[in-house]
Amino acid sequence: MRLYVILLFLLALFVAKAVYNRVRAVILRASLYLKLSKICKKRGFSFDTPRPFFASMIKFSKKPDILIETGGDRFIVRIVTCFARKRHYCFVSPEWFVRVFKFYLPVFAEEELAPFKRAKHIPPLDEKYLAQGGRVVLLFNPSPLEITFAAAGSGREIASNGSVFDGMTIYNGKGFAEALEAAGKE
Repeated sequence: MRLYVILLFLLALFVAKAVYNRVRAVILRASLYLKLSKICKKRGFSFDTPRPFFASMIKFSKKPDILIETGGDRFIVRIVTCFARKRHYCFVSPEWFVRVFKFYLPVFAEEELAPFKRAKHIPPLDEKYLAQGGRVVLLFNPSPLEITFAAAGSGREIASNGSVFDGMTIYNGKGFAEALEAAGKE
């Protein structure tokens, strides 16, 4: 009987954490959209959303999530959602990444364990969006613990705000808002 109570309690904790992560992601995404639209309105930029704000939480598409046109620049934004903070995203190519949960054990100080891995595919953008030109932005919101990608001529490189990977610029929500503010001051 005690074992059932313990298992039921652990299941309830797991479900509560999953629900918390989803609700947190929706709140952060809505906050990001409001912040970006406020910046665009203040600076006189056009802000277009070809997909609903929650769509990239469910499935990737050939459409971008946000299109922003400044006076001289155009941002084609694709949003990647990271529900759990302790995830690592490893880009193998521009269209494939592996989402990894890593942890370290004190016994094996040098070893990292990654028991949970999942490969995800981002379909290439539709040509009608790329034909008009602009910078493709890969926006992580909520952002993961670490993003790595294969750099040209070297091994794995850890991404930071503004890192360029195969023609895409990588940002988190705050970094992209700052870049958008800076684009308006030019």
